[in-house]
Amino acid sequence: MTRSNNFLVPLLALSAATFTTVSAEMMPAGVLDSLSSSLSVTGAAAGLLVTVWAGTIALTSIPLVRVTMRWARKSVVLASLFVMAAANLATALAPTYGAALAARMAAASAHGLFWAVVVSYAASLVTPDRVGRALSIVLAGPTLAGLVGLPVGTEVAHRVGWRVTFAALAVACIACMAAIAVVVPGIGRGSAQPGAERWDRSARSVLLVAGGGFFSLVGYYAVFTFVVPISDAVAGIGADSMSGVLLTSGIGGFAGVLVAGRISDRWTISALPVTALALAASLAGMGLSSGPVVYVALVTLWGALIGVLPVVLQAHVMRVASDQFRNTAGSILVTVLNLGIGVGAGLGSFVSTLDSLALLPLIAAAVATLALAPLALLRSSRLSANPAQANRVS
Repeated sequence: MTRSNNFLVPLLALSAATFTTVSAEMMPAGVLDSLSSSLSVTGAAAGLLVTVWAGTIALTSIPLVRVTMRWARKSVVLASLFVMAAANLATALAPTYGAALAARMAAASAHGLFWAVVVSYAASLVTPDRVGRALSIVLAGPTLAGLVGLPVGTEVAHRVGWRVTFAALAVACIACMAAIAVVVPGIGRGSAQPGAERWDRSARSVLLVAGGGFFSLVGYYAVFTFVVPISDAVAGIGADSMSGVLLTSGIGGFAGVLVAGRISDRWTISALPVTALALAASLAGMGLSSGPVVYVALVTLWGALIGVLPVVLQAHVMRVASDQFRNTAGSILVTVLNLGIGVGAGLGSFVSTLDSLALLPLIAAAVATLALAPLALLRSSRLSANPAQANRVS
């Protein structure tokens, strides 16, 4: 099948898959208390499920992309979802913390490969003038994961147990596999030569953009992984009320993703650094808030900004990467961003062991501000190389 204007149903199927995979990624944050109690580990140890997840992706994404480069993109997506289904089921049945950790590592490997391919796959389904809209649809899935998947999974975990939540995620992965197999066309074949896609001049720009995303996600995930105890420590919001707080964050994220494409296209120079700065400011505000009302408002803004960030970031990578480098750029971005997620969760775990969770949003804000450094370097280098082009894409 060639590129077509009839792209909505296939993109919705891919969006459902991104929703499911990111729900699985996020879920430990919503079930941290019940999971740690069930597996007889501390909250900090349970938080390491997020760190190990991200670290596994950082280590495996690029190698797995290279290994599967001969495969059709559709085959990679379907295989990744199958492994995620099996790994989520294994997590649900895990008798010990070690078994849960191993299952999460398997799921993370599949998740990293899936995300290294899915954005470029979505872009290949449409004509070039529709790429922005295509990415907005597919990247709405992760936002809806925060809006629906995480709150619902958290509520299910509190009512009937966290194991049921992960079993449901396994079923959802299988459902997404079936939908994609039926409605998403196979575009192109894998590369005949694994080394065909080589690094070129655009690699430096891709790395700088990814570097900005790294620091933003360190700050975000340091707080997100421990948002339940942080909310209690800073604003006096208990675990029983967190479903509602996470829902407001998800609503903010959905609103953010709705406008992200327009923001990115309208302000191509400033959209990414301004979003990164605003995210850091929202984290600082959460740490300084004086009550639950202000705190929830800031959490909503925080959610909106994390809805904007992935779309703006992915669009920027699409602009700075050469056509022949886009698949490798996708694996680089997934690797660097998940390294940021892992470092962020690790930072949160470290601060939690010091009994200083109330300070974590301020520490995270300081780290997130560092995102401006590589983005400024990218802007400076592009202006020096080609002022006219910098005005257009940086």
